[in-house]
Amino acid sequence: MTEPTDAELDALLTQRPGMAREQLRLLIRHWNPQSPTAEPWQGAAPRARRRAALAAALPGEWLVVPSGRPQSRCNDLLYPFRPGSDFTWLVGDDEPGSVLVVDPSGASTLYRDERPALGDPLSLLDAHRGAFWDGQPSPSPDVAVTLGLPVLPLSRLPEALRAAGRARAIHGLDDDVDAMITADGGELSRIIARMRLVKDEHELALLRQTATDTVTAFGALAAALPAATTSGEAHLEGVFLQYARTLGHGPAYNPVVGAGEHTTVLHWMRNDGRVREGDLVLIDAGIEGRERYAADVTRTFPASGVFTPEQRAVYDLVYAAQEAALALVRPGVTLRDLHAAAVKVIGAGLRRLGVLTDRVAGELPDEQVVMRWMPHGIG
Repeated sequence: MTEPTDAELDALLTQRPGMAREQLRLLIRHWNPQSPTAEPWQGAAPRARRRAALAAALPGEWLVVPSGRPQSRCNDLLYPFRPGSDFTWLVGDDEPGSVLVVDPSGASTLYRDERPALGDPLSLLDAHRGAFWDGQPSPSPDVAVTLGLPVLPLSRLPEALRAAGRARAIHGLDDDVDAMITADGGELSRIIARMRLVKDEHELALLRQTATDTVTAFGALAAALPAATTSGEAHLEGVFLQYARTLGHGPAYNPVVGAGEHTTVLHWMRNDGRVREGDLVLIDAGIEGRERYAADVTRTFPASGVFTPEQRAVYDLVYAAQEAALALVRPGVTLRDLHAAAVKVIGAGLRRLGVLTDRVAGELPDEQVVMRWMPHGIG
């Protein structure tokens, strides 16, 4: 990197009152960061096949898929960045601001933000992108080797898109992309969504691993129930988050941990209530794995370790409904079919337990009344 001139440093220091030129020069000199040898990533080959399939589905068009931009939490703090799912499926890189472009010939290029590296004054002065604050960036040639596609600076994206003819983009993730490409009514998003419904072998292995890891976390949650009777719902949330972070990227969604009356709140995410000895504890949580594939598990535990007879009766009824739905799963069956099967079992069971009666149902059929106890549905 070329040594910046005094005039260049002075211009940059207008952003940082109180710092002297020589102080900045001292801070950016004599860095010698070591980069590990770049190697092809095992996730690159399946993503190359997906990009080829997408290009074949929309021949002769420019396709633009952004990773998205970090969102502000407060002041100068940002939320942890998660790339858009379509970008992850097609590229697998986690760098904010990146944009995948597939040209009419089917060739793919990744436009990536070249963040200021150590030695660059902006590595210190840019608190959101600089290496002092956010770590040394991977050089573009190394990223190209890892991901298996050409990588160009993000600054060259406008020039490339100005030359584009018919173009489609994923909108709503990157204001710059939204401004450059006219919205297509979400058609590109829908096409990719349909393609993502069918999982390849690489994806199936990742899903199985994420499910296994989530089961491991739920085993730890069961073991943590005694401590929760003194530490509350928050203790159980913390146990799950520890496993989610160490076994994957983190939670796939905000965990629901509800005890007592909170078990009946579909999306109870405050997780700040007490756990009493006789309570049921419902936990709805899943891990997001290393390549962003997610699990989603809901289980109900007795806080004491033993169900009361009434709790066991309701638990067994829900379990029977789940088994009835699972028994129907096969190609061609719809989610509506699965839901109807579960509702039938729940309705009959609630009749048997004396919870659902003619007085409660009135003129409505049982499958409509059951929504009082099963409002979420299968899905």
